[in-house]
Amino acid sequence: MGLERKTVTEEEVRSVIIKAEELRKTKRYQEAIDILVDILQFGILKPSIYFHLGNIYYDMGDLSRAEYAYKRTIELAPEHTNAYYNLSAVYKKMDMVEESVKTLRKAYLLELKHPRKAKLTQDEKKWARIISLKQISIITLIILVVYVVLRYISFFGGRG
Repeated sequence: MGLERKTVTEEEVRSVIIKAEELRKTKRYQEAIDILVDILQFGILKPSIYFHLGNIYYDMGDLSRAEYAYKRTIELAPEHTNAYYNLSAVYKKMDMVEESVKTLRKAYLLELKHPRKAKLTQDEKKWARIISLKQISIITLIILVVYVVLRYISFFGGRG
């Protein structure tokens, strides 16, 4: 890409990311990967670079590398909601349902804390509803168990 200099600007990194995204859209995956990996050495916008690498690997069907890239994104930018959503999709494709649900839950909770301007997709809304219903069911069950235990203790505990 001609960025052999010792330093680059954030704007130059952004333009490389845009170029990589254009290459991804035309299915020129290896070229996109090459320019993103080259630009990583400069240490600028690393979470964004890893996120775009994850998208490319996902499109290629290389789920283990996509998983790694999204995990690196999250490690570098724990608030990166889209990385959690995409990592959940990777786990779903890998038939890792429990991990997919856990990761989607984290994405949803982050979404509540830091809402994006964009709307949730239908699939994201569906998963969010499922997670919410499960949480409500678990809380209700816990309350019921505590109530029964307290009633049991008060009934038998009072006959001492």
